[in-house]
Amino acid sequence: MFNLLIFAILGWLTGVIINHLANILPLKETPFQQPFCKRRLNFTGQEFISTATKGEDAAEAPSYCHAPRPPIAWSGLLAYLGGNQHCSTCGKTLGLRSLAIEIFTPILFVFLYQHYTLSVYLLFALLYTAILLLLTVTDLEHRLIQNVVILPSLLLAFIGGFYSPYFSWKQAVLGGAIGFVVFYVLALLARGGLGSGDVTLAAFLGLITGFPNIILVVVYGMLLGGIISAALLITRRATMKTFIPYGPFLIITGWVALVWGESLGKMVWGG
Repeated sequence: MFNLLIFAILGWLTGVIINHLANILPLKETPFQQPFCKRRLNFTGQEFISTATKGEDAAEAPSYCHAPRPPIAWSGLLAYLGGNQHCSTCGKTLGLRSLAIEIFTPILFVFLYQHYTLSVYLLFALLYTAILLLLTVTDLEHRLIQNVVILPSLLLAFIGGFYSPYFSWKQAVLGGAIGFVVFYVLALLARGGLGSGDVTLAAFLGLITGFPNIILVVVYGMLLGGIISAALLITRRATMKTFIPYGPFLIITGWVALVWGESLGKMVWGG
């Protein structure tokens, strides 16, 4: 029970860090600063909805409230529990994302501890999960899978391949190569529908799931994306021109393959 509490607290702290990085990194600012309100404003001080377009008056380009948050509000969970979820300058709330991440991450960390028990690979699984959560948030909110996150993650995943209890480092490298090549070709064919971030994400997922499970990640990730996209079109929540990021779908199937890859592999490939 004590270990479960430790991993729950570790997950909560990781969630706080994920939220901070998700706010800071898309703005290309240093993460070593006090968390601030990320509400976008226009030149009149009102909340800005759409980003500035090329040729638009510079005075109408979006700025940010940027008011520093008090220490009690660095954590979304503590802020909501203490009634400090509103910015003292612009009045905007922290948003439900900060709360959801700080609740969901501890649940995943406790589950991973129970799944892997104390081991070297548990550390890699925790880091992979934190990275995937961060990438999910930035892709959904900003359509960004940033090199500052994914490139160091590729190195981490390569090292993690030597400690995987389920596949060899050669399978990890092959999985990463297949993920990279498949999505590189798809990005060329899509002509803007997929970006370089999706390509490097696929390589990362290939490294952490190995060959042949990266094939399952790609196939089921694209299938899941297609089903969700079709549902959005049918319910008119999206149109044919709406950009739908595919990163989160790959991340979902990739995390499932990370945790249950061995069982799934036996079911699909046999052996």
